[in-house]
Amino acid sequence: MKILNIISPKLKEASVKIQNLESKVNKYHEVQELLVDNILTLQGVQKTYTGNDYKTYKDVVNAISDKYNNKADWGCLQTGAVIDLRAAFVLGEGLQVVHNTETRAEAENELRWAEDFFSWNDLDAEGAQELAKEAEIEGKIALKMIYEPGEYREWPGMVSVRFIPWTTKKYKITADPNDYQYYKTISWEPTATAKGGILQENEFVYKKFGGRLSDPNEAQPKIAGCLTQIDRLDKALWDLRGINHLYASPTPDIEVQDKQEVQPLMNMLGAKGNNWKIGKLLIHTGKFQMVSADAAGIQNLISEIELCVKMISGVTGIPIHYLGLLDLLKNRATGDNTRELVNAATNRERRVWIGAYEELIEKSMKMFNENANPQKSKEKMLDPTKISINIPLITQEQWDRIEKVLIPAAVAGIISKEFVAEQIPGVDLEAEAERSDKKEEVESERMKREMEKIKAEQQAQPIPPKEEIA
Repeated sequence: MKILNIISPKLKEASVKIQNLESKVNKYHEVQELLVDNILTLQGVQKTYTGNDYKTYKDVVNAISDKYNNKADWGCLQTGAVIDLRAAFVLGEGLQVVHNTETRAEAENELRWAEDFFSWNDLDAEGAQELAKEAEIEGKIALKMIYEPGEYREWPGMVSVRFIPWTTKKYKITADPNDYQYYKTISWEPTATAKGGILQENEFVYKKFGGRLSDPNEAQPKIAGCLTQIDRLDKALWDLRGINHLYASPTPDIEVQDKQEVQPLMNMLGAKGNNWKIGKLLIHTGKFQMVSADAAGIQNLISEIELCVKMISGVTGIPIHYLGLLDLLKNRATGDNTRELVNAATNRERRVWIGAYEELIEKSMKMFNENANPQKSKEKMLDPTKISINIPLITQEQWDRIEKVLIPAAVAGIISKEFVAEQIPGVDLEAEAERSDKKEEVESERMKREMEKIKAEQQAQPIPPKEEIA
């Protein structure tokens, strides 16, 4: 009996432990089943969050266009600034037509024609800047050429260039099946307000500034990669403005001992506090203070703003102080270095534009020859291979090198002055040599006239008698 009395409590204790363990095991099984169900559910449910709000080319271009034209809800200010700044940096000092021949005289006709061609189409003024802006919005550029008869300066006609907007035309490029870089036609469907059209390869110029090389129609603009960050930046600025507005309108708060003091105080101040304003004497039995919103989130908003600006700067190549955050610019040297970076960031687009304008001149010149000079021999027709396009670009680093290294070397006779002149963008050595020769001729003629005048004056003076000379 004693043994049974001793064992019985231990059996009961063991039984309780077993029941507890069984309960825990059952709970573990339930948790595992829930995890399996949740995993299966997550695999079958579509994601409701994303880090990119613009996933198709159509959405991207329409969003950029609306933001640039100030029609979107968010990001108008930042998008307009980035596009205009990038267009300005891409074009640099503007377009320059240079000759490929040994002497300028060999390509004189082609140079004059190109100069008049640019003038006719405003490409020597704001026209080139506008095209660069359109390319930043759409990520590609399409230009059509039309020959227009009628005298213009020394030419019997001229070729006009017109921009084809994708946002309204929704044009499609058809490439050769065996060569995706050989663009054969550009076409667009008719709309309610415009006719459809198609242009052959000799009637248009098309260049991409983004997207995959093998896809002729997809061309993501540079700013497309940070459109979501631009929206977040603008929203963070709006949230910060909202907090500032709350801080600018604090709420008067009066704490009293009990509710019996509330009504007399309300009667004194008025139902809406109209009987009192800041600066007016207030005597009461409560505790007065001005209450405003908690400032805990301000630093988070400022950090988000700075982070978004840095990300936008990294994607577009625009320095952060150009986007308004001058306090992040450490010193002047840092600012100079960031300008070097933006020139490097737009170098690819600059190269594409050089190719676009060279193709434009080549096709336009051929169109001009076919319409204006059909009877002329091939030797007398304009030859586009004699000229090419350059977009001069000079940075502070280049100026410093010219000033501190090349000019002293030229003065010391180590290098020639002509070599130094070649390092300055926009300088035509042959044209400068012609100006120098003309200047020397004018100076020589002036000296010759002065010598003849002196001789004439000496001959006009009477010769004194020999006695007077003696």
